[in-house]
Order: sequence, then C-alpha cells, then structure tokens
Amino acid sequence: MASKNAIKCNSIALIICIALCAPFLSMAVLTCCDLKPVLDACDSYARHGGECVSQDCCFEAMNLKNNLINSHQDYVTACHCIQDAAVKTPNLNHTAFSIIPAGCGIQLPFNFRVDMNCDSL
Repeated sequence: MASKNAIKCNSIALIICIALCAPFLSMAVLTCCDLKPVLDACDSYARHGGECVSQDCCFEAMNLKNNLINSHQDYVTACHCIQDAAVKTPNLNHTAFSIIPAGCGIQLPFNFRVDMNCDSL
C-alpha cells in the first residue's frame, strides 16, 4: 500500500512541477535561425528595392515582431542577426534595406542599417 501512495505522491509532484515550469519552457530564446524566413522573404527587396516592400516580407517581419520577439534580449539578438545578414548580402541596396520596417508599418527599437548599434538598444 505504501508503494501506491509513493507513486501517487510522485505523480502529483510531477504534475505540479510541469504546471509550474510550463510557462518558462514556452519562452524560447530567439536565434538567428528564427529570422531565416524574414531574411529569405526580404532578400530581393533588400538587394533590388522597388515600389513597395513585398507582402511576404512584411508578413514574415510582422510575424517575427508579434510572435517570436518576447523580450529586450530578443530585440538585441534580432538586431545582431539582421545586421550580420545585411553585411553578408551581396549588392545590398542600403536605402531599400533601411525602408523595410517602415514600408511594412512596423516599429522596432532599431533601424535597418549596416552600422546600427545593437548593443545600445
């Protein structure tokens, strides 16, 4: 009988632990890989410009802002990842690149520039 009570207590303790830890497990840390859909969708506009930023680019950028960025550190990480990708993009159109957030109606705590200071956010 004692072993059934021990199993029951352990099961209850496990359920309580899962319930208490679940919110922290869902708060994943943003990585540059999370930005790949945005970078891919915005690549053509960032290199060639155009009349307006594409819907795909804006959709992915809005998804990033609304669903993936959950903290100040996520903004810093996103800034560094975007900056790094811009530096590595051949034939980057700096003007088009800088227009992407405003062209999508998105406000971010940083501008899209190759020389943005991500650590001062």
